[in-house]
Amino acid sequence: MKVLHIIPSMEIGGAQKLLSDLLPLQMKQADVTLLVFRSVKNALVDKLVEAGVKIVSLDVKSVYNPLVIFRLKKYIKGYDVVHVHLFPALYWVAFASRGVEGKLVYTEHSTSNSRRGKRWLLPLERMVYGKYSEVISISPQTQTALNGWLGRECSREVILNGIDVEAFARAASGVQTSDSIVMVSRFAASKDQETVIRAMSYIDPDVRLRFVGDGPLLAKNIALAESLGLSHRIDFIGAADDVTKYIAAAKVGVQSSHWEGFGLTAVEIMACGRPVVASDVPGLKQVVEGAGVLFQHGDCEGLAKAVNSLFSDEQLYLQTARSCAEHAAEFDIKKTAEGYWRVYNG
Repeated sequence: MKVLHIIPSMEIGGAQKLLSDLLPLQMKQADVTLLVFRSVKNALVDKLVEAGVKIVSLDVKSVYNPLVIFRLKKYIKGYDVVHVHLFPALYWVAFASRGVEGKLVYTEHSTSNSRRGKRWLLPLERMVYGKYSEVISISPQTQTALNGWLGRECSREVILNGIDVEAFARAASGVQTSDSIVMVSRFAASKDQETVIRAMSYIDPDVRLRFVGDGPLLAKNIALAESLGLSHRIDFIGAADDVTKYIAAAKVGVQSSHWEGFGLTAVEIMACGRPVVASDVPGLKQVVEGAGVLFQHGDCEGLAKAVNSLFSDEQLYLQTARSCAEHAAEFDIKKTAEGYWRVYNG
């Protein structure tokens, strides 16, 4: 079987992390190629190259340029499965797909986006999604949100995201933690680092906060930390290839979001055997619930209370860490790979 995955770029994010773990497994059963609109160099790409995944780049200046459609036409034929991820690849492949004989698959990675709610876009959205043979959602909440927006059952299948749970557990084993909390996320509209920064005013003054990631809202959050007089307790690490070492070194992981399709980083934190404290938004809540600690979205004092409890109560900390590690096993990448293989062959 020949499988082509298409994504705008491999810039670090949840969908990109999924592909870096999923494609090497798919290579064991299929001939897999990854097509990107714009190339980047990072650890995720290195992992795919080492696994023997062929990567093709269109090397366009802007992934939003509709001329990408014409470039795509010559690449997407001759595959048994063309598997697409993220906007605008969602649109461009749909428009370029005429004459494609292989199965066209799209994975919906988020419960929300900037197109939702713009009613004038709805007919176009219905047409675009209708071009795909299968639309996969990464969580039940993602599926419900998409089908509710389109007003029809577009997504009929849910395949949970996964990670290499054993690899994260090994990497964190024996690592000495410091009195710190960590959040690994891009500084983008879907994330809520602002609430975490404000929470530091109520968290034990000996605890440090480390942010790993970059993005368009980084400068705004640095300015907020400075305005609140908290800069001396907060480290902005920037983008990092090896996020595991930062998760493993922290005593607690935080995932604060305005919305999430799944919350892959929360699973990574749990797989490292660290307690995760997360906002109770759809997608993320269902990943953490029953293992980690949830706080009300945007409630900086509630977040601080949860963190302080874990730092001050050793029994609670150990119990939560153990529950998180056990819960992470439910999101192993092997289960994700099996789910997609079933769809490809269905």
